[in-house]
Amino acid sequence: MKHPEFVAVVVLVIATMFVIAVFINGDADKKIKLTFDYGLLTILFLFAFLILAAIASGKIDIGTLLSESGGGASISRFQLLIFTFVISISFFLVVVHTDTLPNVPATVLTLLGISAGTYGLSKGIQAAGNLPGKSPTPTTPSTLPPATTTSTTGNTATPPQQ
Repeated sequence: MKHPEFVAVVVLVIATMFVIAVFINGDADKKIKLTFDYGLLTILFLFAFLILAAIASGKIDIGTLLSESGGGASISRFQLLIFTFVISISFFLVVVHTDTLPNVPATVLTLLGISAGTYGLSKGIQAAGNLPGKSPTPTTPSTLPPATTTSTTGNTATPPQQ
């Protein structure tokens, strides 16, 4: 068996659904709704746990999560990560304390859009810099071609090679 974790998740979900269907009092519609809701919640929780366990054991490498292809840190990725976590944790806490889903204000969606747009724009700029056929701009004097001069008589002179 290649992934015993997956089998464990499926067994736990089925067990949770069975417990809800048998031991919860009420009409059949309520039982079906609770069974489905808690089954999905259990699947989501267990898959999140499996991902965290794989990160902790080293199966999933997150060392380059916030880095660019060149190896440096990416401010746009960091901003997107922080905004997403702050907003999702805020909404989670609101749901826990009020037991209802809140309306998402347009300003929150705007901020998430700006953050995702910044990340997308930085990836576009990064990709445009790596286009095939585009030569890198020389920045050091050693990579510049030798200068040529033309005299008033029309002869061209090049400086001696070093």
